[in-house]
Amino acid sequence: MSNILFSEVNSWISHLIRFMPGRVGFYLRERYYSHRFRQYKKSTIGLGCQFCSTKTIDLAGNVQFGENSFFSANGGSIQIGKNTAFNRNVHINADVGGNIKIGESCLFGPNVVMRTAGHRFDNPDIAIQKQGHVLADIQIEDDVWIGSNAIILGGVHIGRGAVIGAGAVVTKDIPSMGIAVGVPAKVIKYRNQKTIKK
Repeated sequence: MSNILFSEVNSWISHLIRFMPGRVGFYLRERYYSHRFRQYKKSTIGLGCQFCSTKTIDLAGNVQFGENSFFSANGGSIQIGKNTAFNRNVHINADVGGNIKIGESCLFGPNVVMRTAGHRFDNPDIAIQKQGHVLADIQIEDDVWIGSNAIILGGVHIGRGAVIGAGAVVTKDIPSMGIAVGVPAKVIKYRNQKTIKK
């Protein structure tokens, strides 16, 4: 009974701190989460952010989280390099399994989604929700910019300095310095290069 009560009280405290506005809210979130992540160095956590399974999330320092972002690693892990910034409503999910590793000085636009697990659907005689998952890691190297509403699927490796256009769906690896757009995302050119080499 005492474990249930403790869990309930902790849930209420977490909820109140998540939605506390202003400078006091930023300060309390920084203090509250500083002891909850597996690795934590001072970061800025916006209003309404939710973190699940914090003991499997590492923050290298000076990470900025925009409002209402969601991070969960129940069964997997998330590592975030220093000076990386997430805009609002970002959804980073390593539930069920898989690892997400994000480098230093990366930029994420609003509404970006990354997920290591996808549903199996091989057998048409079994409901999709009963077929389990396919798991694959995601790796984002340093200095990557991912535009708003982009989706990064499991198994993807994005090289250093790459740019992912707004609304892109990344299903395959993107090389360093590549600029990728579209559904599915394709490299159209490289940074400091006017047209793509054929």
